[in-house]
Amino acid sequence: MNRKFCDDAGVAWRGNPEWEWDYHVPVAYGIGYTPDERRKLVDTAMVTFKRVIGHHASTVAAWNLDAITMAHLSDNYEIDAFGICRDQLATDGYTIWGGPIAAYYPNRNNGWSPALEAKNQISTPVFRLLGQDPVYYYDNQIPQPDTMEPVWASGRSETFVDAFLEMTAHAPTQSVAYAQLGQENSFGWPMMRKAYLMQMDKLAQMRGKGMIIETMAETGRRFKRSFKSTPTQAQVMLQDPFGHHDSPERTVWYQSKHYRVNLHFPGDQFYLRDIHVYDDRFPEQYQTQPVRQHGIEQRMLAALDGYHWSDDEVHAGRAGIRALGRFALIDQHGNDTTLAMIGLPTVSEAGATLQTNVHLSAGGHLVSEFREREMEFRLIGAPSHLRLGLIFDWIADRSAFQTVSGDRLNFSFRNFDYSVGIANGVGTKTARGVSIVAGKRGALRLLAAQSS
Repeated sequence: MNRKFCDDAGVAWRGNPEWEWDYHVPVAYGIGYTPDERRKLVDTAMVTFKRVIGHHASTVAAWNLDAITMAHLSDNYEIDAFGICRDQLATDGYTIWGGPIAAYYPNRNNGWSPALEAKNQISTPVFRLLGQDPVYYYDNQIPQPDTMEPVWASGRSETFVDAFLEMTAHAPTQSVAYAQLGQENSFGWPMMRKAYLMQMDKLAQMRGKGMIIETMAETGRRFKRSFKSTPTQAQVMLQDPFGHHDSPERTVWYQSKHYRVNLHFPGDQFYLRDIHVYDDRFPEQYQTQPVRQHGIEQRMLAALDGYHWSDDEVHAGRAGIRALGRFALIDQHGNDTTLAMIGLPTVSEAGATLQTNVHLSAGGHLVSEFREREMEFRLIGAPSHLRLGLIFDWIADRSAFQTVSGDRLNFSFRNFDYSVGIANGVGTKTARGVSIVAGKRGALRLLAAQSS
């Protein structure tokens, strides 16, 4: 939003009186205005666009878009695609955390959450922008954004650009994969020129080799033709995206309209780093009451938040209590031994299922299968007297975890209750989280889909 839009829409300008555009959250984004003001600003922007260009805009992108703004644009102007910022921590005055990793149809109650039911779905897909590194961004240890943006070190790195494009074009991706390349123009051409041209050369080389190059509007229309609701998607990076050899890290992300999950591989370790679930009933924080301060958080429903639920030592890049879900062998006395990986993981896909196979240093292997509504884990080749354990550790007062009741892990965030079911396993609350021990037969399953 800017001063001219506000003036033309009859909406009071709350920004710096000497500025035409004010970057502060309550001024720059729709969440700083009432629902009626948002609709007026949308109408003004579209009328102005048509007057200048000759037709209404077919795509709308902003670092921060809300459900009311998106629904009004989609319902009244038949927008083909929305673009919004990727997950970020305290950048430009706001945190975004826990939304889908890739493309989705937003719900009318929360633009950061995919719609579960058709009646709640906004009919224009959302695409997360910038081409974010799926491996290192999560722990926020890099001093600048680690995206494909050509002004940053990552976007200038041919190693990273090659790895990102290779992941997008050739790694298992489930239903659809995409990359958005470009740069906000306020940085100026001299800063972006060298890396932007390098990226465009590499992109041109991939035309017809597993990648389609088209405008965002074309991608939005393709998405709408192909999918009636949010499909399953994956990001699989089994090489270190920056070419680190001493302590390489790898990662696997899976997303459906019900949840997202991250299985992370630093060195010979591996653990669940993130689980977020989605529910049509969970509202946006600023859905009806406009934000009035700079420096806000927009977070989704976590069942495991490897960043926010860890301690400050981990945030500083040192050893500490890291929020994670580790896999272990449990003996008949209840003692656990954390599993370690040997070699490299392998990933395959079939339909809406993504399977990861990890060979274990103790022998045998662990198979993880991610499906649209649930995930399952099973040991193959382990001694029969040992059970699989999934042990969640976190800082209790930073987590949303409440209790284990029967076969469910219960959570509460911003006074909203949600849960994750357990099948073929028994969960017990511990001092630092939850221990789940699998049954004697069959796979341990976590049921992520929320009941309406």
